[in-house]
Amino acid sequence: MISRLSKLLSALDKITLAYISWVLVLLLSGGAKVQDFPLQFPIFLSLGVAILLLAYYHHSLDASHKPRLFKALQLLHELYPVLLFAHFFTSGYAYNRIFFADWQDPFFMKIDQALFGYLPSMEWGQRFNGFWANELFHFAYFAYYPMIAGLPLYLYFTNRLALKELIFCLSFSFYLCYFFYSLLPVIGGRYLPEAMELTRIYRAGIFTRIMVFIYRHSHHLGGAFPSSHVAIAIVLTIGALRHVRKLGYLFSFISFFLCLATVYCHYHWFIDAIMGIFTGIGAYYLALALYRKLHGTPA
Repeated sequence: MISRLSKLLSALDKITLAYISWVLVLLLSGGAKVQDFPLQFPIFLSLGVAILLLAYYHHSLDASHKPRLFKALQLLHELYPVLLFAHFFTSGYAYNRIFFADWQDPFFMKIDQALFGYLPSMEWGQRFNGFWANELFHFAYFAYYPMIAGLPLYLYFTNRLALKELIFCLSFSFYLCYFFYSLLPVIGGRYLPEAMELTRIYRAGIFTRIMVFIYRHSHHLGGAFPSSHVAIAIVLTIGALRHVRKLGYLFSFISFFLCLATVYCHYHWFIDAIMGIFTGIGAYYLALALYRKLHGTPA
C-alpha cells in the first residue's frame, strides 16, 4: 500500500509532505515552547492526509468516465501549494521559537550597523520620505503579490509544462525559507517599536496605504531572514527570463526596487535582503535540479 501510494505522489507532493512532516515533528517535540498546539497540529496533520487523498483519487479516477471532475482534480493537484503558502507562513508563530526563545534581531542589527554605521531599515525610509519615493518602493514591495499570481496564470494558458516546473520551484523555495524561519526567529526592521509604528501610519498614496493596511491587519512576527519577499521575487524573475523573456525583463526591474523596498519600508534588515537574493538564486537552481531528477528529465 505504501509503495503504491508513493508511486502516486508527484514531486510536488513529496516536497510538500516533507515540509509538513518537519512542522509536525516540531509541534510534537517543542513542548511548552509551541503555541496553539491544539489548533496547528490538527491543521497540519489534516493537510498531509488531504494531499495523500488528493493524489490517490486523482490517479484512481477514470478520466473518460468523469472528465470534468478529473480535470478539476488534476488542476488542484498541480496548484494546491499556492493555496497553502500563506498559512505555512503565518503559522510560523506557533513553532519558530523552539530553538531560540528570544528574537535574534540584535545580531542582525549589528551586521547592518557594521556595514553602514547606521541602520538602513530606520534611516532610508525617513531620509528619503517624499511622496513619490514612498509610492515607488511600496509599489515594488506590493508587486510581489501580482507577480506570484501573474506568471503562473500566464503559463497556465501558454505553457503547462513550464507551469508545473515553476510551481515546484516556487514551492521548494518557499519551504526552504519557512524551514529557516522555523530555526531562526527574526522579526526584521519592525523589531524596533519606532519602525513598527512607521509601518502602520497611513500616508502618501495608494500603494503606501495598501501596504499599511496589510501590516495593520497582519499580526505575524518572525520570518525575516532570509527575506522570502526577495527570494521569491528572484525565483519568479529567473522563471520568467527562462520562459517569458519580456516579462522577465519587467520582473528584473521590479525585483531591483523590491530588494531596496524591503529595507526602505522598514520590513527587513539589509542583510535579510542580501541573503534573500542568494537564497532565491540557489533555491531555484537546486529545485530545478531536484525536479528534473524526480521526473527523470535531462538537465
